[in-house]
Amino acid sequence: MSSTISKSRFVSGMQCEKKLFFDVYRKDLKPALSEEQKNVFNIGNLIGQLAQQRFPNGKDASPENYYDFSKAIADTKNWIATGVNTIYEAAFSENDVLAALDILHHQNGERWAIEVKSSTEVKEYHITDASLQYWVMSKSGFVPDRFFLMHVNADYVKKGPIDPKELFTLNDITDQVIEKQPEVEIELVRLKNILVHQQEPIIEIGKHCNKPFTCDYMHHCWNHIPKNSVFNLSYAKGKDWKLYNKGILELSSIPEEFELSHRQKLQVEGIKNNASFIDKAAIKEFTKNWTYPLYFFDFETVFPAIPILDGTSPFQQVPFQYSLHILENEGADLQHREFLASPTSFSNSKEIHPCLALINQLKKDIGSTGSIVAYNAGFEMGVLSDLGKMFSDEKEMIDRLINRFVDLLIPFRNAWYYTPAMGKSASIKSVLPALAPAFSYDDLEIGNGGLASDTFLSMILNQFNGDVALTREHLLSYCKRDTEGMVVIWKILDTL
Repeated sequence: MSSTISKSRFVSGMQCEKKLFFDVYRKDLKPALSEEQKNVFNIGNLIGQLAQQRFPNGKDASPENYYDFSKAIADTKNWIATGVNTIYEAAFSENDVLAALDILHHQNGERWAIEVKSSTEVKEYHITDASLQYWVMSKSGFVPDRFFLMHVNADYVKKGPIDPKELFTLNDITDQVIEKQPEVEIELVRLKNILVHQQEPIIEIGKHCNKPFTCDYMHHCWNHIPKNSVFNLSYAKGKDWKLYNKGILELSSIPEEFELSHRQKLQVEGIKNNASFIDKAAIKEFTKNWTYPLYFFDFETVFPAIPILDGTSPFQQVPFQYSLHILENEGADLQHREFLASPTSFSNSKEIHPCLALINQLKKDIGSTGSIVAYNAGFEMGVLSDLGKMFSDEKEMIDRLINRFVDLLIPFRNAWYYTPAMGKSASIKSVLPALAPAFSYDDLEIGNGGLASDTFLSMILNQFNGDVALTREHLLSYCKRDTEGMVVIWKILDTL
């Protein structure tokens, strides 16, 4: 198995020869899966199971041991010979090249090869791995008549039980994979040669380290890159690689004559001289039209690949929580309002729709006048816009809310306010500790939006094993901390 080229190894080798070598001979370098990676795999598995319902009643050739595909290959061959219409995880092997196909389907005298992806579009690397599968199938005597890429239909709107025929889109990529067959032949020879010689390829770091995937071995190959490197340059747009290729690794070593944007110059000056920059006039001009009451607002959302709520689409940002801090006027005491949906309301038709419950609460919490402050406000505005589409009776009210938003990100994105501690990012998670080092999320059980989203989604799907009541308090505390942070930032700007 060590010298066998599988689909994943082929894709690795196409990205970087060293990545392929590490996959086979230096597995000790590969870090443990992150929670985010585990979630991606879980989504992929769920999508795969639903895809099988698009072509139901098939036989499953999945191997019991993924280091031994011999039975899966034999089963696939036998089932095709005996006229089985549909086979899941159909396995083929030829000349030490292995391919396991998500769905093999026979229809109207044609053999269909179908690969399933959890994305909403066909990507270039999808064609690459499909081309290898076509090659293996063809060489082993089972040429597909048609090859399909089946991906999630972004325009699908859930109405009742999930309809696999509507959820997925079939794209015929037969011509594209056939066109790539000569390239597959050449690349297989090259990649096999790497594995046979068992000698680590000498490959410099490059843009390929992040394309099409962020490589698992970057921590190893990039260990010579210093902390404040040119790859931390804000909005680099290729300047980082231009500098690196000139032998310049550190931000502090960038020559004076090298062309940089205003934001980039501030960043480099900050590294060299610990210098900050504040354009008070621009900030005052920006905030002068904000009107009291000020409403500091933040959503938390789930965005499942498979919609869990009627009226929503795949990967749509569906709000389940908000935090709202209210400042009626200058010098007034800060008030707080919040909303957190019931997880059961996402599946129990007898409960009020969770998004409608949120809207009803929001109408009580936000008055008809005053600026609504968010950080990266486009996100909150987009979520509200989707709610307006879902509930047409509320659209006029929601549109009025959207028109009142102001974005706390702008002074930092435009570098009207910059301190070296912000580094390359203008995100709230970079700006807050730079402006207010004592402000922290460290004491919270849930300290970031990703964990909040994953936790609530697990509650919706009945996959949560912890203390629900206590975890709801943790969710509320996290979202509240976000809007508290916005208030801290605004007060600093307001005192300039």
